[in-house]
Amino acid sequence: MKKYLLISLLFLFMTSSVFSQGLYFDIGFGVGNAKTEIDGYDVSDLFDSSVTEIGVDLGLKLGYGPVASMPIYIIGEISGIGHRFEDDVNYIQFNSYLIGPGVIYYPIPLIQIGTSIGYSFVSNQTDLPMSMYDSDSGLAGNVSAAFDLGKGNHGCLIGIKYAKATNTLEVSGAEQESSLFSAFIKYAYRKKI
Repeated sequence: MKKYLLISLLFLFMTSSVFSQGLYFDIGFGVGNAKTEIDGYDVSDLFDSSVTEIGVDLGLKLGYGPVASMPIYIIGEISGIGHRFEDDVNYIQFNSYLIGPGVIYYPIPLIQIGTSIGYSFVSNQTDLPMSMYDSDSGLAGNVSAAFDLGKGNHGCLIGIKYAKATNTLEVSGAEQESSLFSAFIKYAYRKKI
């Protein structure tokens, strides 16, 4: 827990200087097709067609830009992907999180391309009487492309994103690999050039 607090404080300290410069901020969510593998075995194979499968992405980016009059923004990202299986009675959810740096690029004012990579941890959940192991060590990354609609400094991002996280689970030592291909919508505040 101390590790998460230290990383969060470092992230806030680094981004606090941004407010006096060119602030970049976006927040939003996405839904899509998720996949979770434990030691290479696809978890979806454990369930029949009556189980509902949902993939969700939540994220926040904060940073600075444009850099040196180029359409590039340097950001820090906190995001998570969830892969949920549920029926009428129970659920199992695999959650992977990313904390790390990234870059956003505007090839033209209407199109945004972004990528982030960083530290990952896992916090899995279920209401079944079983243990769901977590992890505090891993690597995650994502890449996205979006239309940036809006006037002035306020915008609406509508796009697609691919995110992936790899973590070694505590106790079992198994490797959990989660990925999500999603469509997203976000609010963005940025200084465009």
